[in-house]
Amino acid sequence: MFNKSRRYLTIFRVFLKYNLFSLVYKDIHKNYISNMKCTCSLDMENRMNAEKLRSAFEELGPSFIKLGQMISKRPDLVPHTYVMELEKLQDKVQPLEFERMRESFENECECSATVNKNTISGVNYGSQDILDIFDEFETEPIASASIGQVYRGVLNGQKVAVKISRPKLIDNINLDLAIIDDLKPIIVKVMGLGSNFDINAFLREFRELLTNELDYRIEARNMMRFYENLKNYENVIVPRVYRNYSKENILVMDFIEGKMVKDLGDADLEERKNYAKQIAAIYLKQVYIDGFYHGDPHGGNIVVKDGKIAFIDFGAMGKLDSELKRDMLNLFYGIYIQNVDLATDAFLKIGKTRKEDIDLGRFNRDMDTLIAEQKYGTGERQSDNYAKLALKYNLSLPSEFSTLERALVLIESVCLDLDPDFNLLDVARPITSQAITDRYSLKKAAEGIQLEGDRYLEILKNYPSDVTDIIETIRGFGYERRESKSDVMRMYSIMGEFSKNVFISVVIIASTYFILRGDGYLPSLGIFGFMGGILLGTRSFRNR
Repeated sequence: MFNKSRRYLTIFRVFLKYNLFSLVYKDIHKNYISNMKCTCSLDMENRMNAEKLRSAFEELGPSFIKLGQMISKRPDLVPHTYVMELEKLQDKVQPLEFERMRESFENECECSATVNKNTISGVNYGSQDILDIFDEFETEPIASASIGQVYRGVLNGQKVAVKISRPKLIDNINLDLAIIDDLKPIIVKVMGLGSNFDINAFLREFRELLTNELDYRIEARNMMRFYENLKNYENVIVPRVYRNYSKENILVMDFIEGKMVKDLGDADLEERKNYAKQIAAIYLKQVYIDGFYHGDPHGGNIVVKDGKIAFIDFGAMGKLDSELKRDMLNLFYGIYIQNVDLATDAFLKIGKTRKEDIDLGRFNRDMDTLIAEQKYGTGERQSDNYAKLALKYNLSLPSEFSTLERALVLIESVCLDLDPDFNLLDVARPITSQAITDRYSLKKAAEGIQLEGDRYLEILKNYPSDVTDIIETIRGFGYERRESKSDVMRMYSIMGEFSKNVFISVVIIASTYFILRGDGYLPSLGIFGFMGGILLGTRSFRNR
């Protein structure tokens, strides 16, 4: 209780220092005419407020830094000036001395796992000195952030990077999370998130993000899954995880020697253009084929070595379910072929919005403009225009879409730095073609028919007994009313015939809809259903 009260006083002192409470009584301007440099008077007013917010969050530490970074990935919620300023939040802090970091090692206990009947014992950091476990270990960190620090070492003759979380960090973050939950109304107003913003869902996502970043075992699994998806690509390097040495607070992986993409400014232009194409192609593959992609692909997290591309830092990963991946692919494909109707339909599906709820004509004109900018614009990033469109029409996009769009903005910026004439659509064709081919492949159709077929067979299997139950109920009611046996049998016959006709009609209507509007395997399933419905209907008519 004392710790929470003391932290409350710190937060209020910082809010007063930067005059953030004044923002509670102001409306943050969102929907106004601006330019890419954000130089109009409303932009400047927003920027001043955003600067104060960024400075306060940096002073308050890890939880608030992560909160600001998460908001910066939601241009559908806040103005571009806030996005630009919160992007500057630096997750770099003064490194702790190594002696203080030892606590993270000493708190780890020995663990073991069984793989292929062979017992693999994890290293016991608590019973050994860290300097004795590794062949070499440099006690000066090569990177320091609010969550952890990274060291360079040698293990079994291999150069490794060792990521260690800061001690007692989880207690401090849990304290901040409780306070942020108390301050929800103030947070919403200070950030100008609006009354329709679901702060509870946002904070749940924020807790999940912190949980993932605090447990290095999750990052290790991400790396292994990422490797499986890209292992057949010879031009991609994924660091190997040393599982026996990796724990909740410690992650040991290959040290990737190379040059960060952000430092390639002095390289030959043709070489940089080639890297830009490779990076974009690899990334689009992650998104539209795997549905599992690097969530923070800035220039410091992409390394090139001997003509190959390596992604590092897998703490933030994005995932797309099959429905969102399909809608995202339709949106991207609609943009690629300049089909406004297809792009609009996909975008509204992503936003869970009906066409009747917006000014469709105006929306289509805006979509047409954005597609033209994406197709013909050069030298400027375009990926965040769709979040701005959602903001303009007050569409509530799922967080997965916003996370992906933010990642696409980063990857597009990286590629533009390498090649000023880069256009993301230029490398999209083979990826979208492969994704669409996979979606409508015979294998996918067969899998879909099998999965859906089992469900429909179960329905058909239970259908007669369900109808019988209904009829038995009606029969019982009839006996109670002392109706004649002939009346009950006539009712039995009528209800049976009626139920059969309803069922056949539903099958035919649903099958027709699948044929005309379905995706993936649904058209094929619709054809089988339609033919079966017609046969059942014909047989029923002949038996009358």
